[in-house]
Amino acid sequence: MAAERKPQPGKQRVGRRLLPLVLPVALLLGLLVGGYQYLSQPGRMPLKVIEITGEFTYLDQRSIEQKVAAVIDGGFLDLDLQRLRKAVLAIPWVDQVSVRRVWPDTLKMRVTEQVPLAYWNSDALVNLDGEVFRPKPLPGLSVLPHLYGRDDSAAQVVAFYLQLHARLLKGGLRIARVEMNRRNEWQVAFRNGLKLMLGREDVARRQQVFLDVYPQMLAHLHRQPERIDMRYEHGFAVRWRETAGDS
Repeated sequence: MAAERKPQPGKQRVGRRLLPLVLPVALLLGLLVGGYQYLSQPGRMPLKVIEITGEFTYLDQRSIEQKVAAVIDGGFLDLDLQRLRKAVLAIPWVDQVSVRRVWPDTLKMRVTEQVPLAYWNSDALVNLDGEVFRPKPLPGLSVLPHLYGRDDSAAQVVAFYLQLHARLLKGGLRIARVEMNRRNEWQVAFRNGLKLMLGREDVARRQQVFLDVYPQMLAHLHRQPERIDMRYEHGFAVRWRETAGDS
């Protein structure tokens, strides 16, 4: 006959000691889960207050409220915050959205508006980070420059514009237009009518040559340049603006 296993008193004592601790914890967890499921049922804990804050110039708060109302499909606990945030981000003038619940019936939303840096091509705007957005209708902002290029090159064009703009500030030139064409060639037009052709090779050096020679042109010549073409290996070409005395 097989030997009978004797009970191990030590293990039994440990089990008896843990039982009074485990049962209340399990009961509490059960109550919490049951309570959450109960409160998450449709009609329980409805949202009563929706606060939308932000400083808006172009955004219409009413359109945000309408978008939020169309997306909300639950109460305080079961509302899909990620879906709501994505829906508001889809509004063209919206840049950032933060959403949070405030117990027991409030939803707080902070909306940050896009800040346009320039017009992008003929149908859009672009911000400082090179993000393209297409509000309809486009606002009439005459102070903004016009940037042109493929949408996937927007960040590159914005970086080029900002770098050149910073270098021109002391010289008084203001950029009206920057374009990177399909051949990746850079062209710049200024508010005084001057056009600058930089091409696609050795662009940084060509920029520097232009910045060096342009003030000298203005200081020592009576005529104004109309077009400067830097796409030459050992120099550049200038087309001069006609004056009243030219025949």
